[in-house]
Amino acid sequence: MRMSAAHTYKRLLTPRAAASPSPPQTLADDIERKVLEIIAHFSREGHGLPTSIRARAEEAGTPLSERELIYLIPIWSESSLITGWELLEADCVAAKGDVSLAIARMEKTLLWRRTENVEDIQAMANDCKAQAATGQNIIMGFTKQNRPIIYFFPNRNTTPVEERKSIHNIFMIERASDLMTGGIGSALRARAVATTHGADAQATPWSSLASEEAKGSIRESNRKRSSHLFAPQNARETMHILSEYYPETLHTSHFLGMHWIVRAFVNLVWPFVDAKTKQKVNFETDIVGAGDVEPGELLRECGGELDLPYDHETYWSTMLEVGKERREDQMRRWRALGEPQVGREERLFKVAPE
Repeated sequence: MRMSAAHTYKRLLTPRAAASPSPPQTLADDIERKVLEIIAHFSREGHGLPTSIRARAEEAGTPLSERELIYLIPIWSESSLITGWELLEADCVAAKGDVSLAIARMEKTLLWRRTENVEDIQAMANDCKAQAATGQNIIMGFTKQNRPIIYFFPNRNTTPVEERKSIHNIFMIERASDLMTGGIGSALRARAVATTHGADAQATPWSSLASEEAKGSIRESNRKRSSHLFAPQNARETMHILSEYYPETLHTSHFLGMHWIVRAFVNLVWPFVDAKTKQKVNFETDIVGAGDVEPGELLRECGGELDLPYDHETYWSTMLEVGKERREDQMRRWRALGEPQVGREERLFKVAPE
């Protein structure tokens, strides 16, 4: 049973080669020039950052690691610079074209990533494994554009509100990013908040908030456990992390079957949401019907046809295994391209398995 489940999980966590990859988007000349300025800054001799926010003064000049260089890499086409999900263009846009501000944002993000040990998969996994044990937050399947889908099931969250960690959400976003191939700059993020009535009730499909780089998340909630569904402090912290360190990182958000508590929170913050983000948020959307995902790639609880009970031990170990394999493959291909540098074509090393 576990071998079969592991095989299915691995299939649903493995990106496929795109049949007809979308052509790269060419940047406007002014944005290209600014991105080149950013590349020059991070490529200059002697560039370094503290090892953490709490680092001593003598640790201020630690060079960027290979993983950090990959994190900052844009995608190059034959003659045009275009950016992937990495920070280069995203921060340039978030900084409204101010190169100095964009660089400051990126260095602040790199410093935060070092402090939180984001590049150490196993350490992060150990930190959030207990909270992940019920399968409240999982990655499984891909959209038609080969974007990984992240699911959120709040009704499975048995962690006391005061003990919940926002880093669990960030960990899953990072693992989804590992599964992206070159040219996939975003992910479908569908949060399924399905209201159930009884043990045998069918869950209502739903999706969630997203920004420009697509990941998918889906949440499901149970009225009987409404008091445990929502932790405003945790939500605020997660939103802060996403806005500060993951600009333009989520593609589309779909809320379906929302519990009144969630709806009340959305109504509360909605006036403060910028117009661009509002365009990416959908309520009560049929994900399959909208043509974003094949029925067999989406869990039945969220409107698809995939019927797969959650086995945490099998899923968790398989997810970590696949993620590490993808990172190792990407690093091997990246190193084969020559000396470490910023500005290498992402499509040359973020390749779907053959």
